[in-house]
Amino acid sequence: MTKVSLIWHGHSCFSIGCSGYSLILDPYKSEMIGYPPLCVKAHVMLSSHQHEDHNYRPAVDFQPAPNNLLQQLSLDDEWPGQNGGDTIFYYKILPTKHDDAGGRKRGDNSIHIIDACGFRIAHMGDLGHMLNPQQQSYLRDLDMLLVPVGGYYTIDAKQAYETVLQLNPRNVVPMHFIGQYGDLNISTVDPFVRLIEHDFQIKQVDGYEITYSGNTRNICYFFKKLKLHED
Repeated sequence: MTKVSLIWHGHSCFSIGCSGYSLILDPYKSEMIGYPPLCVKAHVMLSSHQHEDHNYRPAVDFQPAPNNLLQQLSLDDEWPGQNGGDTIFYYKILPTKHDDAGGRKRGDNSIHIIDACGFRIAHMGDLGHMLNPQQQSYLRDLDMLLVPVGGYYTIDAKQAYETVLQLNPRNVVPMHFIGQYGDLNISTVDPFVRLIEHDFQIKQVDGYEITYSGNTRNICYFFKKLKLHED
């Protein structure tokens, strides 16, 4: 059975693993956000925007990988599925803004819609506004929605909850909140959990990794630990 792994590295940084390869999302410069140093291995990387708390390549130890391991599609392209070639990760970029003022405060933000071994995962980056109907239409049939919940720089808990209800993903993972580490002026995950627990089962993950094989639905995964360094 095909499986995909999701590892939380803190803040909005995750690794998606499939078929022996890993894609890292939004690695951060730790001193910008009050975290210990981040140093992780990955084969390829995507970043939602250019701020160094989401696009810090020096935190990544890049491993050798096929040239076409990661392939971009346009928003209206059909997902090709796994064809036995070298491409493991397909992705689409949905342009959004980092604020609720059309980007005038903090600029642009990219939502990455990723197909990893046939599973669909959307990383919302630092989304700063509610999605319009057209944007919502590109975010259907998601296995996992990785959504910011801390507010101030992004949508807050209530907006994140409303976004989840609009998109109806199979499973949800909150991100971009104050937890074990962090000194940003953002909220903890608790306000979001209090809202979503009426619609999704809350599952506290004891470690920093989950493995998904398509057999769960209506789960909100809340990571209690994060992985800062490779073993």
